[in-house]
Amino acid sequence: MTLKQIIKYNYATLVRSIDPSIDLLGRLRSVPFVEDRITSVKKQTTDQEKNDALLDALLEVPDNSQESVMNGFISALRSSGQDHVANIFRRENDKAIMSDEHYELLMRKRFELCKCMNPRDVLINSRSSFEIFSEADEQKILSKATLNDKIREMVETLLRKSDDAFQQFITLLHETMQSHVAYILTGEGNSQPLKEEHRTRLLSTHREYLVTIDSQYSGLMTSLMGKGVFSSYDKQCVDDVQPQTNYDRNEIILDLIAKKSQSDFFNFISALNDTGQMHVAVALIGADVVAKIKTVYEPGADVDHVRDVDADLLEYMREMFQRDGEVVRKINRILTRNGVAVSGVGEGCIEVTFTCQSVESLHSFRHLCDSGELQKMINEVLCSQFAEKGLKSIMIVISNDQFEHCAQTFARWIPMTSEHREALLSSQKLLVNELEVNGGLLDKLSLCKRRREAIESAGDHDRQVKTLIDIVSRQPDSGFTQLLHALIDTKQTKAAAIIRGGTKREMKSEDSELPETVTADAWKEVDHKLGRLLLWIRKFDPYQLSTMCSIFTALKEVLMTFHNLSKQTTILMSIRMIEEAIAEKIELLLQATKSHSAPDPGEFVFFSCCIIDADFLQHSLLCRALY
Repeated sequence: MTLKQIIKYNYATLVRSIDPSIDLLGRLRSVPFVEDRITSVKKQTTDQEKNDALLDALLEVPDNSQESVMNGFISALRSSGQDHVANIFRRENDKAIMSDEHYELLMRKRFELCKCMNPRDVLINSRSSFEIFSEADEQKILSKATLNDKIREMVETLLRKSDDAFQQFITLLHETMQSHVAYILTGEGNSQPLKEEHRTRLLSTHREYLVTIDSQYSGLMTSLMGKGVFSSYDKQCVDDVQPQTNYDRNEIILDLIAKKSQSDFFNFISALNDTGQMHVAVALIGADVVAKIKTVYEPGADVDHVRDVDADLLEYMREMFQRDGEVVRKINRILTRNGVAVSGVGEGCIEVTFTCQSVESLHSFRHLCDSGELQKMINEVLCSQFAEKGLKSIMIVISNDQFEHCAQTFARWIPMTSEHREALLSSQKLLVNELEVNGGLLDKLSLCKRRREAIESAGDHDRQVKTLIDIVSRQPDSGFTQLLHALIDTKQTKAAAIIRGGTKREMKSEDSELPETVTADAWKEVDHKLGRLLLWIRKFDPYQLSTMCSIFTALKEVLMTFHNLSKQTTILMSIRMIEEAIAEKIELLLQATKSHSAPDPGEFVFFSCCIIDADFLQHSLLCRALY
């Protein structure tokens, strides 16, 4: 076939496959009848437009020159690394253009690739990237302004490569810790992209938890590197951000995590927990409720058979929930609507971990369980798949302890409120003159070794105060109260007053000091009431209503005493501190009760109910009194 015939027959393929690189166009300047058109070709905007102009020039070659021009064109293609295109004109090796299957797959998955891929890792962190992308390709890709533009340019470049470049690209992704991106293109492997709900939370407009992450003093980066979540390039991105503030560092960290795999995301959550940032983890994903799945088989089922089917069911459930399979999609939609997600399916007797995003989500999930709706859905979608193997039904068992533990997690790990954070940060300048950073103060704060060393080695006194306040402002909300306690315990009441927003008159008066402790009489009253409560608990008789009433009366007196105590110490103690004091005292009571000789088993059950009611009464009394 002549040059014109080959071009006309393969025109669409050539337009999408030729890379009109500077290298190729430079070599074509020595090819007759084409050399004069190169300047015009280079002026075109897109690669497709350049290829269209180049092919038009080749179609105008006179018949008597077509052979020599085709030879020159083929030579230029091979010399510029485009054997797969040259083989369209004259086959000399097994290099082929990108197959329709791979081409269409890459085109179809471009949007997903933009969500998950980091092109710089592919180009910089792999020694074999040069086998696919030339130096000119790399410069062209990295010259794009935004990350998504870089990814689109990389895909466009890959589409013009040979078909074997597709598999090399998959290998490259695995080499650069991006197996989850390879999964998008192959559907193979255990590493899967981050679920959309997690990515949405990481990238949402209102990223309040940005200000609560401690990425500077906690060792978070070291932990992420150790867990294989971050590459050296990722770390460099975080370290190079300007200005080098916690907020800017955290923004880069969350953007990078959003492109990682699902397992990387949970390793990120693990890293937060390991570095004392459970409150951030709870704010990001919520808290877990673990359910046990019990299978019921038709009568006469063999034990070994049951074990094998349970193992198959476990793998089936894990796979379905991981990739949101059609079978469980309805369940996932209902759970998502209620702020709940299946975050794991574990071995043993089959354990399913449900993650609730908030307290409201927990209440909705409990309703789904208590109403039997969740169990009904699970049976509908899973039992039918294993009915032929004798599976009759599935029971979801969730202990009350699981729901209580989830609720306690939300209550305990409340992030620092904006009011408390603002109180800390706005008081920094005044605290420089009043706050003494010493071992006694630091001993009373919940600081890991790394954070404490960061404060002590910050430099001069001003920087030590600033570092201390910065670290505390990123702790759970209880850290605010703990700092006030620590200041008061170390006789730094003026510093405590500054944080609490003391008036100018209080700050100027030399005689005006906050009480260092609550009055002894007030605490004696507390001890007296607690003693009466303990007495009636020890006398409890489940068959005598009078003892039950006496316990409730004594409990009410205890709560009222704490309420009166809170009014005396409003400046020093927040509601949370009162709650902690009540919890501490009742814990002591429980220990005392447990040490009582020959306790009635029903006593502990009833006492637990008292504690639950105490928690309810405590909130009612304090909220009504203080709000």
